[in-house]
Amino acid sequence: MKKDLLKRFLAVTMVSAMAVGSLAACGSGGDDSDGGKDDSGSGDVLKVAAFEGGNGADIWEKIVAAFEEETGAEVELTLSSELDTVLTRDIQNGDIPDIVYYNLGQQSGFTETMLKENAVADISDVFEGELADKMLDGILDGTAAQPYGDGKIYLAPIFYTQTGFWYNATLVGEGKQYALPTTWDEFFALGQQAKADGRSLFTYPQSGYFDATIYAMLAQAGGTDFYNKALSYDANTWSSEEGRKVLDTVAQLVSSDNIFADTVSNANTDGGFKINQQAVIDGDALFMPNGSWVVGEMANSTPADFEWGVMGVPKWSADESQAVYTFTEQMWIPSDAENIDLAKEFIKFMYSDTVVDLCLANKTTNAETGEESDAPIVVPVKGAADKLPEGVIKTSFQTGDDVVAVTGTWATTAPIEGLDMKGSVYGVIDSISTGNMTVDEWQSQLEEVWEKCAGALE
Repeated sequence: MKKDLLKRFLAVTMVSAMAVGSLAACGSGGDDSDGGKDDSGSGDVLKVAAFEGGNGADIWEKIVAAFEEETGAEVELTLSSELDTVLTRDIQNGDIPDIVYYNLGQQSGFTETMLKENAVADISDVFEGELADKMLDGILDGTAAQPYGDGKIYLAPIFYTQTGFWYNATLVGEGKQYALPTTWDEFFALGQQAKADGRSLFTYPQSGYFDATIYAMLAQAGGTDFYNKALSYDANTWSSEEGRKVLDTVAQLVSSDNIFADTVSNANTDGGFKINQQAVIDGDALFMPNGSWVVGEMANSTPADFEWGVMGVPKWSADESQAVYTFTEQMWIPSDAENIDLAKEFIKFMYSDTVVDLCLANKTTNAETGEESDAPIVVPVKGAADKLPEGVIKTSFQTGDDVVAVTGTWATTAPIEGLDMKGSVYGVIDSISTGNMTVDEWQSQLEEVWEKCAGALE
C-alpha cells in the first residue's frame, strides 16, 4: 500500500499546491524535532506528524507523553512549522506517517492534495457511540470533516474556534474612543472617523484569512441554504444579488479608504502577516479577520495593558441574525499508514478529558523574555469552552440565540489541472485592494471557477 501512495504522490507533488496564505494558525517558527525516533521501520511505533504553529510545540509533547503513559504505545513525534515540506520529502522517500495534524486551507494545499488523490483514510468509525454524543452539535457535519459530502468522515476536527473580526479594544468599545459597530454602514462610518484620526479601519494578515470572513458573509447574505449550495458550487452563487453583495462589500473593506496602507506588501512578505497583526495592537489599524490563536501568537509583542476584542463579521441589517464561522483544525490518517488502528486510538484520545484539560492549560513562552502567556486551545467537545477563564478568548466562543454558527469548506473535487482555488477566491483580494482587478473581473473569474468545480464534483 505504501508504494501506491508514493506513486500517487510523486505524480502530483505540488502540482495542486494552492497559492495564497490561510486562516490557519500561522507558523511561530521552530526547527523540526522528533520524540525519540526509532529507525527500525518495524511499524510498532506510531508516527505522528504535527504542524507547529501558533499553539506552540509544548502542547504536542505533552499530548504524546500522556498517550504513551495511558496506552503503553511508543510515539515518534515530528514537529515542523514547514510540515508540508517535511511530509513531501518523507513520502517521496517512502516514509509515510501514521497520523497527520495539518489543516485545510494552508498555503501549500497539502491536505487538499491528499484528499484529491484519495490518500486519506475513512475514519467514520472513530466517531461512533459515546464519542459521537460527546462532540459539539454539527461539528462533524460540514465539509471540513466530510470533504466529499458522502456522509463519511475523513478529517477529525481536533481544535476549534469561532472566527470574526479581532480588534483593538483599548480604542474600540463602550466608553472608548470609538463605538463598536454592528452593521456594515456603522463599520464604514467608523472607518471615516478613524481615518480623520490618522488610523486605518482594517488590515488582514494575508488574503487567505478572508476564508472565514467570506463564508460568514455568504451565510449572512443568503441564509444557510444559500451558503450550503455555495459550498457545492451552485451556479448562481456569484451571479446572485447575495453573492455580488459579498464581493462589493469586501472590495469596499479593502479599499484605500479603509485599509492599512502596508497591508498588501506585508501580506506577501515572509513573516509579514505578523506586521499586519501588530498594526492592530499598535493602533495603526483597528480590525482584522483572525481567530483566538492570535492572542498567543502575538504574545511576545503585546503590551501588558493592551485589550483584545472580537466581534462577528458586521451585518447588513441590524435585525438580521449574526452568522459566525466556526474554524476547525484537522487531524487525519494517510490511507496507506502502517498503524491505522493505533492512529484511530490516538484520534479518540484527542477528545479525552486528559487532552481537553491539557489544551485549556496551554501556554506560550516569550522567546526574548522567557515569560509565559496563557494560550488556551479548545477541543470541540461539549462543555470544553465553558472551562475557559473569563476574558476575550472565552467571549469569542460564546454564542447567543440570535447567532447562527456555520462550518464547512468548499467541497472537494477531482483534480482540476491549473486551478488555483485559493488564489481565485482569496488571492485576488490583494489585487482588488491595489486596484489591479475590478469586482466585475473577480466575479467573472469566480463564476468560471464554480463551473469547473461543479463539473469535477465526485
